[in-house]
Amino acid sequence: MQTTQHAYLSRLDHLRFFAAALVVLFHYFHTQVGDLRSGNPLVSLVDEGHTGIALFMVISGFIFTVIAGERHIHYGGFIKNRVLRIYPLFVFAVFLQLFISTYNDQRNYGFLQLLGWLMPFRSETVPLSPYFVQLWTIWVEFQFYLIFPFLLAFSRRHGSRYLWAWLGLLVLVRALVYAASGSVRFIAYETLFGRLDQFIIGMLLARFWQVRQALQARAARAGGAVAPHLSPLWLALAGLALLLGLHAFSRKVGFSELASPVWIIWPGLEAALWAVFVGVYLCTRWPGPQALRQRIDRALAALGAVSFSTYVLHNLVIAAYNARLPPLATGAGPVADALATGALLLPAVLALSAITYHLIERPFLALRGGYLS
Repeated sequence: MQTTQHAYLSRLDHLRFFAAALVVLFHYFHTQVGDLRSGNPLVSLVDEGHTGIALFMVISGFIFTVIAGERHIHYGGFIKNRVLRIYPLFVFAVFLQLFISTYNDQRNYGFLQLLGWLMPFRSETVPLSPYFVQLWTIWVEFQFYLIFPFLLAFSRRHGSRYLWAWLGLLVLVRALVYAASGSVRFIAYETLFGRLDQFIIGMLLARFWQVRQALQARAARAGGAVAPHLSPLWLALAGLALLLGLHAFSRKVGFSELASPVWIIWPGLEAALWAVFVGVYLCTRWPGPQALRQRIDRALAALGAVSFSTYVLHNLVIAAYNARLPPLATGAGPVADALATGALLLPAVLALSAITYHLIERPFLALRGGYLS
């Protein structure tokens, strides 16, 4: 995610591509296979591929905090930039969905439905919108944008303990909701009262990153190394911890389990696993020739640049495929068929995403201005 406010961190775009790919695989997989509770951790990663949303949230909290640094955020300019980043493609998708619902599904939607989709709150018609049901996350994301400058300002005034206190409050609120109603899954998964944990953990990760950068700058002045310095072994360990954590969640709870109390703490645990992985990924020293590393970096960053389009449009591509073609027949069973077909669909989604990125997203991104002083 390139910005005029801070040096570009291409590895964050690598991770955004990974997050979008997980969500694509997850949504196709679950058009063919139910909630599995698989014994294979790699299958669990796809079975719980909604975790890509948590990765997006952690990245958002991280990057906005890093970009701001110690500078003052001008609220109007910040929100203007967020609107230019999100709404052009969002409006495109919303109009398309409402026209599909009106003319193909005979629901005769009008201005009130349009207004409900464009406001940063969950529209009552989103469950009836299978091609764009995933857009609920954009409302949650924008709600975070609205409060982020305040969270950052107050955490500067009171220290990181302010953010930790917020994490405690959110767990307490979810525990009370669970005690009162017997379920907190939707609150934890689909609302700010679960996703805010993940933004805040991203902000806390940014604090660690800023300390590291300050130490690196001091080392540079003293003639020391400033490049990422962790061995790939650390990344493998962080990835293994993430994989095993998601596998345990899938086996014991799973995406479709509504009554488990684990949802009280899962948003924060999931975000912590991702935060460790993100932090290690950003600091890993890659082996191999520099020219090869640079080519791989550019390729992954380019895929990450179109990740928002990938996220917004992928269910439409999946629906079009499912309406015309069956899953690939690998001969290894329905799970393997679903995994192979999802992997096949990903390049098609990316191709469409590249088009909408260049025609819709990128021209508006060029209109963003400064908001820091």
